[in-house]
Amino acid sequence: MRNIGLSIIISGLFLTQCGYHIYEREPSSKTLYTISVPYFAQDRDGMLTDAIIKQLSTSSFEYRNEGGTLIVKGEVVEDSCVDIGYKYDRQPVSKEIIRRLVPNEGRRTITARISLLDSHSQKVIYGPFDLSASGDYDFFDLNSSSFIGNRGELQSALFFSLGQLDSAQGAHETSRLSIYENLASKIVEAISHLLYKRS
Repeated sequence: MRNIGLSIIISGLFLTQCGYHIYEREPSSKTLYTISVPYFAQDRDGMLTDAIIKQLSTSSFEYRNEGGTLIVKGEVVEDSCVDIGYKYDRQPVSKEIIRRLVPNEGRRTITARISLLDSHSQKVIYGPFDLSASGDYDFFDLNSSSFIGNRGELQSALFFSLGQLDSAQGAHETSRLSIYENLASKIVEAISHLLYKRS
């Protein structure tokens, strides 16, 4: 019996010296942070703020309308659009190409500036830092009254159904929701990385 006890002690010392550790249970899980999100400055209709709240609600965080231990403070600092695609214009009747390029594809970029605050002290824990998301979209130049269809035929823009082809302004606006969702995902991912790396 004495030999069995002695061999257990020696085995334990050997495992410890080799860098092995025996846990009675798994290490504790990640700390659960509670987070509140006031509406972002320059988020005129609250769509970006709502997208962030939805992302938080499906993440490892606990979202609270008020009283979270942390506060995500943000501001939309850029909302820009550039043309990234062009096509040659055509004569409306003869279909002849005009040596003039007209835009037909755009890219919208939205940037938010984020700070993470301790709700009790109101001190900034992280930030401010900027995150951006972009989205590409096709559009039709309304300055032209016709376009070439899939079969090469000339079609009037006036008779083309809405939703299949949009103006630059309409397509620019439609792209906003998907960009906000992408940006919200990046924001929550960045916060998760900062907090859980810290803990």
